[in-house]
Amino acid sequence: MLTDEIRDYANRSVLCWLATSSEAGPSVSPKEIFACFGDDRIIIANIASPRSVQNVARNPQVCVSFVDVFSQRGWQLYGAATLMRKGDAGFEDRQVILQEMAGDAFRVATLFDVTVTKAQEILAPSYRFKKDVNEADMRESAMLTYGVEPRAIF
Repeated sequence: MLTDEIRDYANRSVLCWLATSSEAGPSVSPKEIFACFGDDRIIIANIASPRSVQNVARNPQVCVSFVDVFSQRGWQLYGAATLMRKGDAGFEDRQVILQEMAGDAFRVATLFDVTVTKAQEILAPSYRFKKDVNEADMRESAMLTYGVEPRAIF
């Protein structure tokens, strides 16, 4: 389910967005620490998201979205989430990955484990409506908009 392309976009994205819902309606929350795990899972550190915890407990169906802001492409991943904590089977394997990403900034005491069942690509409208637009054009445009320059890779 998690193709190399999906993994690449996840690795290039600064944030992901976890969409959950309750009886009161939908909620979307930014998540800073996340990673692909295995063939079909996204793991997300629960840093400070009591609403996401409550919603997942009541309705595990979620959507995780991430976008590379420069290419303006990304993915929506749909599936079922569970909240994992110390003592749960497989928690330590997941937690160590997220804690390494978080460093000393956050303590990852619980995490969301999302089993992905459906993936849908996200494309900025320009890809569909501008003739002959490509990812290089979109990157150049975004860098101009954000006032950044590409780094040289050695």
